[in-house]
Order: sequence, then C-alpha cells, then structure tokens
Amino acid sequence: MKLRSWKPTRVDAVPILASSVLFALAFPPFPLFVPALLCLVPLAVAVARGADAGERAIGSARIGFWFGLVGYGLNLYWIASALAIYTKAAIIGYVAALLVLAPVVAAAMAALHVARRRTRLPMAVLLPVVWVASELALNYLADLAFPWLPLGLATARTPMLAQAADLSGVHGLSFLIALVNGLVADAQLVRSRRRVALSVAGVAAVMAFLAAYGSWRLRTTVTRVVAPIAVVQPNIPQDEKWQAEHMNQIMGILAQSTRETIARHDAQLILWPEASVPDYLIQRPDYRDTLQILATMGRIPILFGMLDAVRVGDGQYDMYNAAMLIDAHGMTESSPIYRKSYLVPIVERVPFVNPAWFRGLKYFGAFARGQNPALYELPFGKLGVLICYESIFPQRSRFYRRQGADLLVNITNDAWFGRSLAPYQHEAHLALRAIENRVGIVRDANTGISSNIDPLGRVHGETKLFVRDSRTYEALTTDVRTLYVRLGDWVGVLSLITTVFLILPWQRVRRPPSDVTR
Repeated sequence: MKLRSWKPTRVDAVPILASSVLFALAFPPFPLFVPALLCLVPLAVAVARGADAGERAIGSARIGFWFGLVGYGLNLYWIASALAIYTKAAIIGYVAALLVLAPVVAAAMAALHVARRRTRLPMAVLLPVVWVASELALNYLADLAFPWLPLGLATARTPMLAQAADLSGVHGLSFLIALVNGLVADAQLVRSRRRVALSVAGVAAVMAFLAAYGSWRLRTTVTRVVAPIAVVQPNIPQDEKWQAEHMNQIMGILAQSTRETIARHDAQLILWPEASVPDYLIQRPDYRDTLQILATMGRIPILFGMLDAVRVGDGQYDMYNAAMLIDAHGMTESSPIYRKSYLVPIVERVPFVNPAWFRGLKYFGAFARGQNPALYELPFGKLGVLICYESIFPQRSRFYRRQGADLLVNITNDAWFGRSLAPYQHEAHLALRAIENRVGIVRDANTGISSNIDPLGRVHGETKLFVRDSRTYEALTTDVRTLYVRLGDWVGVLSLITTVFLILPWQRVRRPPSDVTR
C-alpha cells in the first residue's frame, strides 16, 4: 500500500477537523455534553457516503486515522509535557501514543465502511456497534492498552445521564451516545422529512431514557456510611520528588499533615498518595519507623503509596509501584502489599521489551506487573486499591466489587500532568467506576485533585490543584449488586462479536437504497 494513499484530501479535511474539535470539547473539564452527541457525525457521514458510492475502505480508514491523530492529539497534548520530566525526547512518546490510538480508529472506520457497504444498515445501527468494539479493543491491547477517553466519559459531570452505567458499564453509555451520533448522521445522509422525524424521535427517546433512569436511580438508591477516610495531599512538585536532598523534607511534610489529621480525631483510615514515600522503602528503614510511630500515635491505620523491590536473583530485583497498609498497632505484616498491575506505557514500563534493560534508570520504564490483587480487610469493611490510572480500567474496580469490596480508594500522583486537562480527565473516570459498581471511592492525589465520589457518581470535597491540603471524607457505599458487576462488559463484548460478523465476507453486498444522498 502506497504511503500517499494515507495523505488526507481536501474533502477529508472537513469531517476530520469538525469531528476532532467536537471530540476535544466532549470531555471534562468542559461542562458541555452536546459535543459528545455530535462528535462522530461528520466522521460517520463521510464514511457512509464513501461506502454508498462504492469507494474503497482505505478512504474511510484514512479519515479515521487522521481523526485519531488530531482528535486524540488535542485531548492528550499533555503527554508531551508530562514525559518531558523524564526525557528530552518526550515528543516521541506523545507521537508514539497517537500512533497506537490512530490505527485503532482507522480500523474502526474501515470496519464501519465495510459493514455499511455489505448491509446498507443505518448508521444508527452500525456506528454504536463498531465504535464500542474499538473502545473495547483499546481496553485490552496488552502493553499498549490505553482506554483513556471512552465516549461515555462525557457523562461524568452529569450524574443524571450517567446512572445507566450500572447496567452496562461505561461502554453502554458510549453505545447510547454513538447511537445518537448515528441518528443525526442518518438525518444528514437522507434528508427526507420522514428520516429527520425518525432521527429526532430516536434522539429524544435515548435522552429521555437516560434522564428518566438517572432520575429514578438518584431518588431511590440507598447509601450507607462506610467510614470517615482522611486524605493527605502533600503537594510535592514532580521535579523535586526523587531528588535525594528533598527526601527527608518530603517525609516531614507527610508526617506533619498526618499528625494534624490525627489531632482532629475524625478518621478511621489515613491515605497517602501514590509513591508518596520517597525512595524505595526497602532502602529506608527510618521511613518505616516514622510510619509506625504515626500509626500507633493515633491508633489509625495508614495506607501509603511506595516503591517496592523484590529480590529475584543475585543482585537483581523486580521493582513495583505499590501500596502498603500499616495497621493501628504499627504492623505491616498483617496485610499483603498491593502491587500495581496496569502500568503507564513508557513511563512505568516500555512496551514489549524486557524491563530489566531499564533498571539502571531506577524510576523509569523498568517496573514489573503486580499479580493476584487482594482486598484489605479493615474494621469498617473491605477495601480495594487503585493506583494511578488503574482507575480507567473498569475491569479492576469490578473485580474488587465482586470480591466484596465495601469501598475503593485511588491513590495517585498527578504532579507530572501540570495544569493541563489531564488531572480533570483522570479524576472523571472514577465517577463512572462508582456508578458501575454502586460503591464509594476516595481519591488521594499528591498535587490534587483529591475527592470523595459517592455511589451515584457525585463528587464531594474536591481539593484544588497544587495546594497542600488534608481533609476527612465521609465515605459512602451501597449494598447493591449491579447488572454490570454480575455480567461485566456485555455491551462491549456483543458489539465486538457483531462487528466481526458484519465485516466477514459471507455478507452479500447490497445495492444502495434509492433515497441515499451521496
């Protein structure tokens, strides 16, 4: 295939740019929900017209590829500035991320083209199926998995419209939003009064369902208090975090904030953020002593983020981004160490290469994957831990809830995001995790945003970015076992199976309907 066949044409430019701009405005922190309902319309119309005109699928793949580059590029620009902390070649990591995402969108648009050409089904049928199949693929791409912006995330700041996530997970919401996009695309493709009326009625029905179901859930879901949970937000700048001359100062800041929390006598658990303990804990017994003194001082357990090292051979260690619980008696042996499983590509683990190659860098690219996650059992209930961007993988939170978790906590370090869109996008995923599982989530972030998310996805007590803070949240949960918890991502799986069925060659190519506008 010639490289020039991937160069966008002038005709391609309009749908690529229109969809990209709307896609960039569809997610938090932007408060508008409407762009999400329209962001795939220009893309879908262009693909449908190409398929109906008998053009090759490469044209639709090309449009999808450039939408992936521009649309995700506008949303994920922060990757370049974030990686700049670690390497001067940060722009390469940014481009590499886009070159993973763009081909997935290209494949989705090619599949949409083929399905349209073979079946002549409306885009309201085809678009949600194919789009959700692509989202599911991004969720399970092994070392390249990066499900950062599912379309359903657009509902995160509108709890009434997000409650249906307890039925199907975030991908069910993506399906309904893509369905609306498909209905609008059909109205544009076939400009008859009947088709426009059907599309308007369809959009109204989808929105009415989301609003009615959401209103019912908001009124009737019964929550209960789990425990008061305190968060310590130390606000340590990323460029100081791993410098040896700052490490004792960092521990002093954490200890002082913890003593202030203990003095309030209002918490049953204290959280420290991801990798809050500077350096590897195995190398700093004095830091372990500090933690033991703090825990026994207030008779309050502390869950803290740390770097863990496990010896695997003569002078060789596997390194982990981990969390440890020190109980109210100053003991750490009573609970297992939780080691992060879903690692940030490049920053924590360079995809598809031996992490041992990067051990000399100490804090970059060499982390091992944790195995066999377990719940922490505390006097007030069972606790599941999500470290950093494990919050964007729905299957981990669902696993904890199926194991009986009463509460989830997310400890993270978002300092490297700076004042970009990323901290807001990152936190927004937790609203969907809370609704999917009807469980409360407490978030503790090094530089913010720390918050308390209730089982209805409502966010309480958000802290400001880059401010030192500590506060106690009343964590809530429910006794509801949702359909999503029982069945998992059934909408995503069915969409993937249906997409494969639609593009297989046994389908007979049908003539375009006479009323299709090309």
